[in-house]
Amino acid sequence: CGWRRDMADMIAQLDEYVQEGSELWLFNSVPAPKRAELLKDTGNKEELITNNLTICNVVGNPIIRRDLNRMHAVDDSGKPNGREITLDQFDSILILADAVAMENGANMMSCDSRSLSSLLIIQDIQKKLYDKRKSKDPNAPPPCAPISEILDTRTKSLLKVANCHGYIMSNQIISSVMAQVSEDKDINIVLREILTADGSETYIRKVTRFVDLDEDRVLSFWDIALRARQRREVAVGYKPAELEFKDATHLIINPAEKFVPRKWSPNDMIITFALD
Repeated sequence: CGWRRDMADMIAQLDEYVQEGSELWLFNSVPAPKRAELLKDTGNKEELITNNLTICNVVGNPIIRRDLNRMHAVDDSGKPNGREITLDQFDSILILADAVAMENGANMMSCDSRSLSSLLIIQDIQKKLYDKRKSKDPNAPPPCAPISEILDTRTKSLLKVANCHGYIMSNQIISSVMAQVSEDKDINIVLREILTADGSETYIRKVTRFVDLDEDRVLSFWDIALRARQRREVAVGYKPAELEFKDATHLIINPAEKFVPRKWSPNDMIITFALD
């Protein structure tokens, strides 16, 4: 949902991550015939070509429930092409801060209000669709959790009141990246490696990938990190088998007491950065 000036860059990056045959549904108020020109940024960018993604355009208002209940795709001329989808069928939903609203004079708080409204409506529609499916099939999988882009840090208090956990503080992330690079330009190499499709990705490995527990069960985290490095991976943390991920946040990234030996179990997990 929503539209941004750098939409083409986001789609190009997403295209490198997803499997071939994936679909991207763009739902916003921008007329379909105008989108192709906007994706080229008024001639400043080349025509967007995707290898793995098929783009489906939907025109509507993301804060109007009837537009969100069932989405009807249109072709490049804006005419319906017969395809439709409901919100419970998506694998992921991202709500963007709408650049169109900002161009029309809206400030960051207003954009956040629209994004939050869309988020609440989408969650409500998903819940009703899920309840309907679950009445017919008790094993029906729950719908995905929508993620909303938030611009103003003051909106975080509203998110807590609305019990919304899926949000991204995009301005804060960009500011943090710029601050790190300004302090040390070499950090840009690290960030590029972590945040692009061609670089390393985050993996959750079983500890048995690095340790033969029949021979050596008591090791420190530094010992695990060294063995990971020998496999060209960087160990950044771990999750004990007896803890859920939400209860192991203090261990998943940069755990304390790395030098202290501990007894590892076969179901312990190691979080690493690796190429594959």
